[in-house]
Amino acid sequence: MRDIVVRNLTSVDWLKRDCVVSERIRQGDYTTQVIRRCTYRVKSQTVLPSTEDSIPWAKNLDPVSPRQVYVTKDLNPDTGGERVVYKVLGHFYVVWERSIFCVGYRHILSMDIEAPDEGMELE
Repeated sequence: MRDIVVRNLTSVDWLKRDCVVSERIRQGDYTTQVIRRCTYRVKSQTVLPSTEDSIPWAKNLDPVSPRQVYVTKDLNPDTGGERVVYKVLGHFYVVWERSIFCVGYRHILSMDIEAPDEGMELE
């Protein structure tokens, strides 16, 4: 059996968006929950005199750190459950008319596997 929940939230001032897809899968005695989450936030806005100024502006940017990637895996010895989390952090630029927006993002993929209860016997 699968249960899927989709949630898409946008802030009132349109500077932040949060999209979450949650899926719960039951197969036999195991339950797996997968959560995909994407968060975007406008960090800054620069208004230029003309659109042609965007290329020289971009050349004067300080070198930025590359995106950051984190992977963690945990095992709960008491329950036998397992959790894997993949997280990517970074930012990109959007040019719209004369404005340049710096947009920070966070993408998370989380998978939780719940072991069967101890009272249940595996075959």
